[in-house]
Amino acid sequence: MQKKLQKMLVVSLVMVLCMAYSGITWAATAADLSKLVLSKSKVNLEIGDTASVTATGVYKDNSTENLTIKASWSSMNSAVATVYNGTITAVGEGNSTISVVYGSETESVQVNVTKKVKALTISDPQKKLDLKLNDNPTIHLTATYADNTTDPDVSSKADWTVDDNSIVSVVNGTVKPISSGTATITATYGKQTVSIPVSVELVKRLDPNVTQVSMLASEKKTVQITLKATYPDGDVKEDVAAKAEWTTSNPDVADVIKGEITAYGPGSATITAKYGTKTATIQVDVDKTIRLQASKQDVFLHANTSLDAPIKVEAVYPDKDPVDITKDAVWTSSNEKVAFVKQGMITANVPGSAVITAKYGDKSVTINVDVDVPRHLDMVEKVALSLQDAKTYQIKLKATYANGESDDVEKKADWKSSKEDVVYVSSSGMLTAYKKGEADISATYGGVTVTTHVAVDMPLKVDVSSKKVSLKVGGTYAASIILDYGADKASEQVTDKVEWSSNKEDIAKIDEKGVVTGISSGTATITGKYDGESYTMTVEVGLVSDLTSPQSLIIMSTGDKKTIDLSAVNDPEAADGLNKRATWKSSNPSVASVDGEGVVTGMKSGKANITAEYGGKKVTVAVEVDVISKIDADVDFVSLKTAGKAKEKTADVKVTVTFSDGSTKDVSDKADWSTSNYKVASVNKGKITAVASGKTTITAKYGSKSVRIPVEVDILKYLQTNEVSVNMSVGQSVPLTAIATYNDGSDSDVTKPALWKSSRILTATVKDGVVKATGKGKATITVTFGGKSTKVIVTVK
Repeated sequence: MQKKLQKMLVVSLVMVLCMAYSGITWAATAADLSKLVLSKSKVNLEIGDTASVTATGVYKDNSTENLTIKASWSSMNSAVATVYNGTITAVGEGNSTISVVYGSETESVQVNVTKKVKALTISDPQKKLDLKLNDNPTIHLTATYADNTTDPDVSSKADWTVDDNSIVSVVNGTVKPISSGTATITATYGKQTVSIPVSVELVKRLDPNVTQVSMLASEKKTVQITLKATYPDGDVKEDVAAKAEWTTSNPDVADVIKGEITAYGPGSATITAKYGTKTATIQVDVDKTIRLQASKQDVFLHANTSLDAPIKVEAVYPDKDPVDITKDAVWTSSNEKVAFVKQGMITANVPGSAVITAKYGDKSVTINVDVDVPRHLDMVEKVALSLQDAKTYQIKLKATYANGESDDVEKKADWKSSKEDVVYVSSSGMLTAYKKGEADISATYGGVTVTTHVAVDMPLKVDVSSKKVSLKVGGTYAASIILDYGADKASEQVTDKVEWSSNKEDIAKIDEKGVVTGISSGTATITGKYDGESYTMTVEVGLVSDLTSPQSLIIMSTGDKKTIDLSAVNDPEAADGLNKRATWKSSNPSVASVDGEGVVTGMKSGKANITAEYGGKKVTVAVEVDVISKIDADVDFVSLKTAGKAKEKTADVKVTVTFSDGSTKDVSDKADWSTSNYKVASVNKGKITAVASGKTTITAKYGSKSVRIPVEVDILKYLQTNEVSVNMSVGQSVPLTAIATYNDGSDSDVTKPALWKSSRILTATVKDGVVKATGKGKATITVTFGGKSTKVIVTVK
């Protein structure tokens, strides 16, 4: 009994301790709880779906605990949604609030339950948005449920997101543009999503008022650029320069702020404007000159002298008078030891040459400077001295300068002898002979050197009496060796001390006295040996002395044939048949060929030389096949109309070539014709036909020359319609007429060939100018032709 009592006391004590311990823990947790945090505060569900919400307790000591299971969960409308341990189940369509309680803290979850969404759609015009910054459209969403019922506007119920919040924001379907660019808006309702591409200030074209600017830094002026932005709907904003992003490729040359360009230094820079997704560039040239011109190109000075006045350098511009930039240019000398320059003033120092350069921007000009540099040095070419009669000789040296002046400079030159033991030359050009022999004497002055040959007790020149002799068969010639002693002594003729020989004695032979005799037709070489040296002469026997043709140049076309005429002097044969006896050759047979009788045939465009050889002589005739000096068209410019009369749609162009001899030929049918843009105009044998609006260049090529004719098709002054605004009723049709006014002042009805477009086809459609009202609202009808556009506002009531 006692043991039983003890056992009951122990069990009771354990229970009391457990209850006490449990009570103390709950009381401490509830007291220390700081707040209750739910993982979701709003849940959108479709009937039958579930969603889990987590409840987290945050205590005063910043510790946390998952209280999802421990907390109490309840639904205010169990017909809409039920909840168990954080799991919410959608029961029926409607709204309910889920309450979560733990200790003294309470939180809630808003539940929106809808029917199963089968499809989520938006209207066609809103499937893609092109917005301006001041637009504020609302996207309308239509939900189709599983039971085929629809809700025409669930925009405020859907979840909205944007992939780039810097471009647009969206709240309950209302879109607010923020900056230019593109983004994608996504709407989610139920389990369905739909995406809408959005473009903000997305321009189609960005056109500056100028694309090239020339400026002068010295004038300190600015140029304001305007930007015209054209949008896809045809709307044009006159000037967006202030809103564009501007950059420069070279701020040291030119910089830009809000389209205002300021020049800073010479050179080139590219200014870039960015607006939306488009960019435009402007080429800026600062102090951009065509060339620099100097008042003098060549300067001659004596050493230690200066110019009377500085060289003037001007910058030549394409659109203004030359500007004196002498003081602004950068001056340099290629050799300052010879000539020094400062702001165009040149000072000569020592004899020599230098190139003075003046540079400004990317252009430069040069001035050649000679300081005591002669253009020519003149002295005797040969001198003969004798140890007996004429042992000395004073050489005269004359310098001629660039300015036309001349001076005796033998005392200023540097002299040198190649063999001083034979001839010595003093510093003033005095020659003194010492022994028999030869030497070359050189004189150098101002960088120019000349040489004379001196012979002492020797001939200045030894050679055969004739280098070439023509003989008839049986004819003779007396050959000799000539010793030339210069102007002061008569030449000497030697025959008996010469050893003579012939390399072809069957053609020409020579005896011991130097008498040459012609034996048979041909060519032989006669050699005479004298004083250890050999001297030769050519002997022609029975050969013509000259072969000529009256035709030095033949002009012909491909396929033409022309005969070359020959005549020979001292031809032993009869004059008839000379062409057949000659040997003919063409330097370029693919251009001009020649047969055995001198008949030339033009093969293709180009140049060739025809050579005839006969009797040891040659004659050459130049041949030009379709080689032209110029090509001309009978018109400089062609303007055509696709919508005009038949004769206004085509033009016939005549092309004429001029050959080197001045003759001309119409080659319109033979020329190669091409167009740079076949979509604008075509061409066939000079007949140009308009295809579509635009500009192109027609090129005619013949031989190596070509001519270009600019062609404009449908280039208009302006385009106008018979109405600028139309009021219509749904179903009504109204015809519009488009009239084009060309540059020549003529008008043409271009209603059918023009391109018509409606900004809103749900309101009005257009085809060939006929507008049909399809729904209430406003639409803009745009007609385009020949690069021009105009608009008609249509209001449908």
